[in-house]
Amino acid sequence: MNSKVVKTIEKYNMPVRGARVIVALSGGSDSMTLLHVLHSLRGEMGFTLEAAHVNHCLRGADAERDEQFALSACENLGIECYVLRADVAGIAREKGLSVEEAGRQVRYGFFASLGDDAVIATAHNLNDRVETMLFNLARGSSLKGLCSIPPVRGNVIRPLIDCSKDEILEYCRANGIDYVTDETNSDVKYARNRVRHNVISELERINPAFITAAGRCIDSVNEDENLLHTMAQDAVDSSRVTGGYDIETLCACPLPVLSRAVNIILKAELENAPDSSAIEEAVSALKEYCETGRGKTVQLGGGRFLRTRAGTAEFPSPAGARPVKAALENGENAFGSFTVCLRTGAQYGNNSQKINGSKYIYYIDGDKINGEIFLRVREEGDRISPAGRGVTKPLRKLQNENGIPPELRETSPVVCDGAGIVAAFGCGVDERVKAGRDTVNVLEITIIPEG
Repeated sequence: MNSKVVKTIEKYNMPVRGARVIVALSGGSDSMTLLHVLHSLRGEMGFTLEAAHVNHCLRGADAERDEQFALSACENLGIECYVLRADVAGIAREKGLSVEEAGRQVRYGFFASLGDDAVIATAHNLNDRVETMLFNLARGSSLKGLCSIPPVRGNVIRPLIDCSKDEILEYCRANGIDYVTDETNSDVKYARNRVRHNVISELERINPAFITAAGRCIDSVNEDENLLHTMAQDAVDSSRVTGGYDIETLCACPLPVLSRAVNIILKAELENAPDSSAIEEAVSALKEYCETGRGKTVQLGGGRFLRTRAGTAEFPSPAGARPVKAALENGENAFGSFTVCLRTGAQYGNNSQKINGSKYIYYIDGDKINGEIFLRVREEGDRISPAGRGVTKPLRKLQNENGIPPELRETSPVVCDGAGIVAAFGCGVDERVKAGRDTVNVLEITIIPEG
């Protein structure tokens, strides 16, 4: 067992030598094996060893027993053991999580609190890895999900990842290592336990060496995924241009590489993991641009967008918080990311005059204004009758028809008075208040987006 663990540490470049290693110790056979193996290797590999135990407060007296067992085991080996007691069921209710997910968050949060210099060793083994692969397969996972539990993730290492459960139990028997048993591990009301006790047992009837064979499959899948990821990262690096990413460079990639490249880009631009639908829509937008040359804007969630134009995939900055209603004063008015200028006593000009592709100038008949004039953002049910068009349309629809970028539609200025909309950014002046050549009291409103 010791030599196999050393081989695993070296195979996956686990950062052990000279490190401060903390074993995540439940007291079960897996973590007790890990504790004893690392204890025997600490001198040879030059690391210090500690342990950490989490009492989830879920199993009453059994949970108390496990905590005392872990403390006693560490005391016998002269190892310091950190303990956290957490009401995981209460945390799950408070956060709206499953008990399993709440427990996972509590554990890894506790491990992170033990210091930036700590290397956390968890006792996941080959059987755990195979169970996770099958579980992910049942959920329709991608190749990445079939890679199962990674041997190393950040400062978390899994030195038993190539050891089977049978090997671990034999090690405990041969070395007289006591351990506790969590009775919930045999409860098939949990999906993972059904995989363990029902699915794997059936597969082992087909191939008694199924666990070992599945482990080889996982290693092969990981090699393929690592190659595709490397190719995708190279594509991302090659496609970077001022203002975004070159669409032609990305679309030259095979689809498996393109989808991974998009995933990498979205993670960087959105600062969180994108869901599969966002990746699919982004890939579709890139391919559509390459095939037709037509640009489009895709909403990615969280107020972020992907825009394809001029050969570049762009990610416009979030528009920010929706501006609150504000009076429109004479002179310059800041409204979110816009500047709205009101000038009285102006000379009449053609409405909806657009300058330099961004600045809009509107001319209003001041004598037709009902009450105070003010600024707000679009509201549900807004409608406008653009001057000279003889139609009334929902503002939302008109913004879309006029090509207002989606990232601006929720925050762009809508000029109103007591009777309704006066003018809206990119959509013109309402017929009700339009100025004409005979208008005496002309108001000039200029709307300028940031930049």
